[in-house]
Amino acid sequence: MQYEYLEHTADIKFKAYGKTKEELIINSGKALCNSIIDLKEIEKKGKGIIEIKAESFEQLLFKFLQELLFEIDANELIFSEFQIKKLTEKKINEKTEFKLIVFCLGEKINLDKHEIKTEIKAITKHEFKVEKKEEWTAEVLVDV
Repeated sequence: MQYEYLEHTADIKFKAYGKTKEELIINSGKALCNSIIDLKEIEKKGKGIIEIKAESFEQLLFKFLQELLFEIDANELIFSEFQIKKLTEKKINEKTEFKLIVFCLGEKINLDKHEIKTEIKAITKHEFKVEKKEEWTAEVLVDV
């Protein structure tokens, strides 16, 4: 299972899964985009690139989802596939730095073609959680 939607009274909450950090990032991106437009309706015509840095993996995933939502809102792009080009973790002095580069494949939102399921306002830190047990999981609550 890549992701599932969880019960929530007013907003959208999903749980994404991955055997690796990379797979968790990809499945979180898919869950976010699928909550807006059905992934099956999205052609891979164009590419967007998201590059971010963070001090923890949890913060990195949160920032990735924020940037993804920005691309959707600001550039009216929607994505159905994600390719991790770089994910690094480095110790610099006493701090850890994570870097991520993701190629996002999709197309321009076209209201004649795409049915908008939900408009998402923001990714929230409320109930945001990343864990590693047998596999990686992320719980994400988005404000609609």
